[in-house]
Amino acid sequence: MPAALSSLRRFDDTSVAVRAKRLIGIVGFTPVLDIFPLSSALVDELRRKLPSDESIAIENMSWGPIHIVQRFQDPDAIRPERVVLVGAASVSTKPGRVQAYRWLGGKLPINATQERVYEAVTGIIDIENTLAIGEHFGIWPGECFVVEADMPAETFGTLVMADNEKRTDDSTLERLLGFSPRRIRRHLAAFAAALVIDGADARVPFDDKVATALPPNAKFMRTRVVSGATENGRDS
Repeated sequence: MPAALSSLRRFDDTSVAVRAKRLIGIVGFTPVLDIFPLSSALVDELRRKLPSDESIAIENMSWGPIHIVQRFQDPDAIRPERVVLVGAASVSTKPGRVQAYRWLGGKLPINATQERVYEAVTGIIDIENTLAIGEHFGIWPGECFVVEADMPAETFGTLVMADNEKRTDDSTLERLLGFSPRRIRRHLAAFAAALVIDGADARVPFDDKVATALPPNAKFMRTRVVSGATENGRDS
């Protein structure tokens, strides 16, 4: 069986996920690079910390916010009572840090929501877009938590190069990145498992996150035709 297919099968299938009372969703999962913190190795780490009675599901939520909204709006799906989203922080300020949040919701202005939907349908995977769009459509339960890993944008590319060069031991990767991918993965798994099991009573420090405090989403570089020539410009 190809490695990528084997990795994807470590997630719960839809029949399990739609019945689960509690759910961990991984945003930005990759099936092809185990040394990346959001990989199949994270799913395995979570499995070791969670009960095996199918009361808690692990789902790949990297297909985009609109797909996730449709999945939760499926009339045959049972809405989970608690959700924990796991992914990379939208903005990197302290590489290597893992931070947990309790999502308190809130509505964005309609224009801001439309910008995030535009990003989503063009394939941008972003945990805060997922939160904001899901909130707009009312899919999140009363208990929703987020666990974010602070990783600079170039982290994945650096790890791909290291993997190609067979430099995959964690000490080497820590020298390359300035932080340990293995430590990030372990903290992600520990925080997410504790929160999905115990909610706000978990022995995990967390801050509150609200929609109105989210940083603006990144603007796209546009290309438009001007008098037969192309002109690049950034949206204002």
